Amino acid sequence: MNESTLDPATAVFREVIPAGDWWTREIKAGQTLRILDLEGNQAADTLFYSAADPTDRYSADRTIQAQQALYLTTGTKLMSTGG
Repeated sequence: MNESTLDPATAVFREVIPAGDWWTREIKAGQTLRILDLEGNQAADTLFYSAADPTDRYSADRTIQAQQALYLTTGTKLMSTGG
């Protein structure tokens, strides 16, 4: 298992979202999003869109191809339909 080298104290924001709830926030280029499963066996259904161009969105296919790995893990770079 990979451990993040990021210091949680430097987070721009930090929130606990109850299981089954939703959350929305703008994540700027270069920022890191960290998702922790506090209750165990939870899935994080996610949608990522460009604030400037909503047609540019997260692409699982491009992410898998670029990382050459099926699963997301610490340090995975998410790819969009725009590259």
